[in-house]
Order: sequence, then structure tokens, then C-alpha cells
Amino acid sequence: MDSSFEDFCLSLPKIELHAHLNGSLSDKILPLLGCPYSDICNYQKLRNIPIGQRNLENVFKTFAIAHKATSSSQTVYLATLNLIKEFAADNVIYLELRTTPRNEEGMSAENYIESVIKAIQDSTNRILVKLILSLNRQHSLEECTNNLNLILKKQSEYPDIIKGIDLSGNPIHGSFHDLKHLFERGRNNNLFTTIHCGEVVNSKEIHEILEFRPERIGHACYLHPNYNGCIQNWNLLKELRLPTEICLTSNIVTGTVDIYENHHVQEWIKDNLPFSLNTDDKGIFNTSLSQEFQIAKKFFKFSAPDLWKISMNSIEDSFANAEEKIYLKMKLEDWKFKNYKFFSQ
Repeated sequence: MDSSFEDFCLSLPKIELHAHLNGSLSDKILPLLGCPYSDICNYQKLRNIPIGQRNLENVFKTFAIAHKATSSSQTVYLATLNLIKEFAADNVIYLELRTTPRNEEGMSAENYIESVIKAIQDSTNRILVKLILSLNRQHSLEECTNNLNLILKKQSEYPDIIKGIDLSGNPIHGSFHDLKHLFERGRNNNLFTTIHCGEVVNSKEIHEILEFRPERIGHACYLHPNYNGCIQNWNLLKELRLPTEICLTSNIVTGTVDIYENHHVQEWIKDNLPFSLNTDDKGIFNTSLSQEFQIAKKFFKFSAPDLWKISMNSIEDSFANAEEKIYLKMKLEDWKFKNYKFFSQ
């Protein structure tokens, strides 16, 4: 790829809306947490699984390594602090981190959230960071209810940091239907909602999620009729224009898409629907947001103005407040003015 375009993608101020804390831990961060070399090697294996053998189960097994490495308040704090540094070094100016509160021996779910928030507060990088807390569809209704109670408690204490809730976890387990009332309760308590949607073929659940009208949806691999979805859901998405968090490399490594050229984002481009580019789990998938922008250029012929516009539009789709959005847009406009060489080619 043209080195000047690589420079553009790296220096462009970027917006990351879909990044899981534990899956984003890089090979450089894991040793800082005391992660054994053998575990780090296993963490890296996922990237080398041949096409045809890739699946979501492999990814969720790999998450266990990161969870083991972040099993205390101190390691959660260090992981979050260093992760923010890495995103900042990639010129991400706004980051929404998401994670599921969890209990470990010696660390409560509340301790876990507090450790993440302390790292966000202590970060000295020039990056605005918000927190999305997840309900895991694999957990029982009681666990999810307890987690939501805790999330609402912490949100009242840190309203400028905790901005939303997410539905995450292995999509072959559980259902949105069983947890929908919890998301309604979160919404009624001023939490934004973003929901992993269509990671497996399940048009019925996709329809229920779309009808709920979350602020954003994630992945949407099997929503369009050309991708084992249905025309009713696609028409509904076009009507609602819900922003979609697109994760190119993630979908390749997990096997939901076979090659970049066949990625479902093409349908969003054709119908001019809103989407953002994201890393999902940059540590597990060995990527960065700059790389995701380069991939978008290579396979979908985006120009520099196109990619700049994706960053700008992503600000509007973010959970930042109105004042923060103005600040972020000014940064992007200022960068464009100073780097007009990329736009005059």
C-alpha cells in the first residue's frame, strides 16, 4: 500500500466505538500483567487458524487468557491504563471501551469497575475515554440483573464516564428477548444502548433488536439478505438508519466473513447507511484502527476524504455529550486544514 496513505491513516484523528477491554490487550501489555509466555503464545495462535476452521468459539476461548491476566484490581488498572496509551499512540482521539463487570477471588465486580474508571481518570494521554458496561447473554437473568443494578449505581457516581450498556457474549447462547427488559430499564435511566447483533444467523432476534431501536448495533454480519439475513430486516434498518459498528478484521478472524472482498459493509456503502470502523479486539486480532482504515481503503476504494468523513460521522454516533462532540469535530476540522495535502491529491 502507498506509504503516504499509511501515513494518512496513522495521523488521521480517529474514533473507536467498539473495543472490548480484555480482547484489546496486546502482546506488549500482557507481560506487564504477569501473563506467562505460554499463555501469550496461545493468545497469538488464533490469528494463524486457517480459513474454514475459524469460528467464534475459538475467540471466546482466547478471552479466558486475557481474563486470567486481569484477575485483580491492580492488573485491571494496569491493563486499562496501558490500553488507553496504545489507542492514543494510534491517534485515536475518542475511545469507548466496553467490558463486563466480573467477580474474581479478591476482586468484586464493583472493584473491577472502579479499577477501570481509575485508569481512565489517571490517563494523561490526549484522548477522551468513555465506558460501556456489558451484560453477558451467557449469564443467568439473576446475574445480569445484579450487574445492571451495579452499573446503575456506578453510573450515578460517574455519569461523565459510564455512558451506556452493551449486550455481549457468545451469540449462540442466551437471547436478547430474555434481557430486553433490562435494556429498557437502562435506557429509562439515561444509559445509551449498543447491542451485538447478527453475529450468527438469527433473523428473529435481529428483528427484535432493531425494533428495540438501540442507539447503535455491532457487527450485523447476517442482516442483509445477501448474507443469510432477510429483506424485512434490511428494509427496517434502512428505515431506522441505526449506526452500525463495523469490525472488518474481527469478522475475518472469527470466520463470519471469508475474505475482505466479501464483507457485508459493501451493502452499507451501496445504501449510504451510517457505520463506523472499529477494532473489536485489537489484541486478539493483531490489528489497530489505523490498519482497519488501510483495509477499508484497499478493499473498498475509500479515498482520504471518505475516511475523514467516517471519522467525522462517528463522532455524531458516539455517546459523547454535545460539548465533547463539538470539541472532537473541531479537532478533525483543524487536522484537515493542516493536512490539506492528503485531500488535494
